[in-house]
Amino acid sequence: MGFFGISLKAVFMKETVQENVVFVWQAVHYVWDNYLARPAAYLWNIFYNLLWRSFVENAERIRQGKPPLLLEGQPEMPKSSESE
Repeated sequence: MGFFGISLKAVFMKETVQENVVFVWQAVHYVWDNYLARPAAYLWNIFYNLLWRSFVENAERIRQGKPPLLLEGQPEMPKSSESE
């Protein structure tokens, strides 16, 4: 902001700007608490329980040399013989 000759410290020291920042923060907090927190938590739980935990569990299985859960119990692919 120095390129434009604007001092952020001077801007944020103004009482009107501080009041506006507090007002906007309170509004954002209100919207989050009353409208967005529950849907966000719901989506987070879906992501965490269905995707992330499954990813971590399968990564651990692969690290141990086991197949991922999706492939466990599936028949082996026939080996192709290119030398025939």
